[in-house]
Amino acid sequence: ACCCRMAAERFAVGELVFVPDPDDAFVLRKVHSCGKGSGTDARLEVTRVDGKGGVEAVRDALAVVEADPLSVDGAEDMVKFTNLTAAALLHNLRVRYARDQMYSCAGSILISVNPFKQLNIYTEKEMQRCKDADVKELQELPPHVYVIAEGAFRGMLVEQKMQAILISGESGAGKTEAAKACVKYIVARSHAASISDGSASQGNAKFIEKCIISANPLLEAFGNAKTVRNSNSSRFGKWVEIQFDASGFISSSKATSYLLEKSRVVEHAQGERTYHVLYQLCKGCSAEELRELHISDASAFKYLERSAKMQVIGIDDVKQWKETVEAMGDFKLQDQEQLFVRRLLSGLLHLGNLRFDAVQLSSQDDGSCVSPSCATTLKSVAAMLGVGEPGLEQALTIKSVGKFPVVQVPQPPEKAAAARDALAKALYGHLFEWLIARINEEMRSNAAAAAAADSKRKIGLLDIFGFEAFAKNSLEQLLIN
Repeated sequence: ACCCRMAAERFAVGELVFVPDPDDAFVLRKVHSCGKGSGTDARLEVTRVDGKGGVEAVRDALAVVEADPLSVDGAEDMVKFTNLTAAALLHNLRVRYARDQMYSCAGSILISVNPFKQLNIYTEKEMQRCKDADVKELQELPPHVYVIAEGAFRGMLVEQKMQAILISGESGAGKTEAAKACVKYIVARSHAASISDGSASQGNAKFIEKCIISANPLLEAFGNAKTVRNSNSSRFGKWVEIQFDASGFISSSKATSYLLEKSRVVEHAQGERTYHVLYQLCKGCSAEELRELHISDASAFKYLERSAKMQVIGIDDVKQWKETVEAMGDFKLQDQEQLFVRRLLSGLLHLGNLRFDAVQLSSQDDGSCVSPSCATTLKSVAAMLGVGEPGLEQALTIKSVGKFPVVQVPQPPEKAAAARDALAKALYGHLFEWLIARINEEMRSNAAAAAAADSKRKIGLLDIFGFEAFAKNSLEQLLIN
């Protein structure tokens, strides 16, 4: 009882406080009276800051937090708060968000809140302001992802220290866009250095810069998907390492992927989509290409049928397929290699439509076979993957156990279906890794320039997953989280 009264009396009448709220976590209120009542009835009474509404009684005064004056106004740097609490941090972000100020900071940590709309904040003028600022001015600039990128570039070039930028947050927070903005700025800084220098390294720097930018549409097509929270969610972790020479030119780059969400190929939550490239393929290919790929109605594919919509507002699959094809050309994928990519994706989609019937066997457990109604589908899968129909059917319906001797174990329909999905995930996963390897091959094409660059002059950028919990969580999701 004494604690309750003391908690209520620690505030002054008219003082601003944060009060717990079931909807908004904390809300800003003004103290009306303190310690009213006695014993366990001691409580705090508050009113809205704008004066609207009546007096509200706060039963749990211990949970009320003093409002830091800076957080009330929406400060840029929250390290300056006298009392940095969860309530002050959240309110500060809310105030700035309402003013379309998506960036705040806490010292060297940049905090961004996805505005879910286009803001005119990634301009050439903003880049120039960061580039021209001296050390002190850079620290005093308003919070921005370009400020972080400029700090990393200077640390790499001037201090000759390897730099790393870590981008993390929940799903839909805007990590992918932040990573793209960082890379865009770093490439622009390298480009400016190459123009001012005018040396022979300029050509290689421009080529690597183009490769880094071209990698985005390719990686997003094969590694991003629409989720409930985000229309362009990265479903893989990505570490991008950019190496520079002593002049600040980009000499080479390398991308490493982590934990591609392969299960999304065969299964995704209601209202979501699988990977963008599978829709792009069905909509962006010419009529002749679609005939060669045995694709007529994209919505008939089992791996696509659970999708929210074949067409999503804000996503132009036809336009993005053209960008994907152009990006493959930029990375010197020959026509035959691009055909291989299209055929593999088509084969994967047809594979999902295979169904299996039970087969009664006299000497062992029941097995399975591809349903006669799927004979045309089996033919399409085999043609796209370049394998024989009997061998493909056997691989899906019969399991080989042991080495000497190998025992052939027939599989029931449900296990054959699981093998089908496992094959689809493996095919997509290997295709993705092959594309990453091809991207790296081009971005390291000038081995002499890369070797001449100082190993300390590197900037690494980690764009990692946001935590998610689905209705059904696999081991894969556990590892990601």
